[in-house]
Amino acid sequence: MSESLDAQLALVAGKLPVDELVTAQVRVTAGIGSYRVVPLSEVRPSAHRNVVRVLAALGGEHSGDVVEDERETGRRRALQGVPVSDVLAAYRNGIALLRDEFLRTAQAQAISAEAMLLGAQRIWQLGDEYGNEFLAGHREAELDLARREKRQRTSLLARLLEGTMTTGQMVAAGVGYGLTADRQYWVLRARSANTDPLAVTGVLERAAGAQDKALAGTYGGDAVAVLSQPVASELAGDVTAGLAGPIELPRLRAGFAEATQLLEAATRFGYRGIVDRGRMALRLAVANEPELGKFLHARYIEPVEAESAIGEALLDSVETYLSRRRSIPEAAAALSVHVNTLRYRLERFAALTEADLQDTETAFEVWWALQYRSLCGSPIRRG
Repeated sequence: MSESLDAQLALVAGKLPVDELVTAQVRVTAGIGSYRVVPLSEVRPSAHRNVVRVLAALGGEHSGDVVEDERETGRRRALQGVPVSDVLAAYRNGIALLRDEFLRTAQAQAISAEAMLLGAQRIWQLGDEYGNEFLAGHREAELDLARREKRQRTSLLARLLEGTMTTGQMVAAGVGYGLTADRQYWVLRARSANTDPLAVTGVLERAAGAQDKALAGTYGGDAVAVLSQPVASELAGDVTAGLAGPIELPRLRAGFAEATQLLEAATRFGYRGIVDRGRMALRLAVANEPELGKFLHARYIEPVEAESAIGEALLDSVETYLSRRRSIPEAAAALSVHVNTLRYRLERFAALTEADLQDTETAFEVWWALQYRSLCGSPIRRG
């Protein structure tokens, strides 16, 4: 019975018009817009191979080194910019055309329904098998392209942020990212204690929004980005980012240095989210003046820590009092203590340090000392 079916299929295979089927496949493929970039000299041989393989499949055989052929074709289509959906559509349309012609010819030759079913199954199996190879080759090339683009993007970012390019070179290299000499940009440098820098890069891209051509990547173990507009949303998770801008393209290096400085200060202060110079101005000064911080720490913090058994409570109370506009009722409510308890703590602090917290200059020095204490690793309550 099997031989009879194979003989019937061989009869139909011998009647299939090879040249006409090749031309029909080329016509179907040409109707897919993205295939305009594929030369006819490549489409026609592929169509011819499809016919040859269908003829072999009807005889229960495989033809030639088809796996590598299809993978290579898939790779070439990816490099030519043909989307994988169009690649599969072209291949499956071609196989469907061959199947339909097989069924038409089979009916004309009056072969059995069982033979027709077997032939159709073999053609579809052929399409599935080699279609998967086609897809695998396309994906391999896409991954290669993605890796290459990532390397190029990382290299471009490093050169932009290190200032090793002229403005003309920046514009020429960054054309795909919308870099122009007549626009202003924002620079971010971000990190997270619990998230990989590559994942943080994704956080920056999502925060930038779909409208921004974000040039994002990794640098020095952190996530970095150059944006054409300010970040539109808060950062997810425990990400901290220093933001500098707006700045002109030739000053990206200076912007990156500022973003780095802001990030380092924000990290030391335990801040989360996006910090810019407006948010970090005074604390950035504290971080950049360690000698002054040591002097004020010795004057206003060390006497309290050395002489008082409740030194931590005193310092916490002073910090809260200063953050609440030196309002005793507001600070007491924030600390969940009675106003008289707060007054006692402030008086005790004044006795130990000789600091008059009603004097604005002295109050600012105490605030500075408390911020320096925070940088040194002794956490203070944030209002």
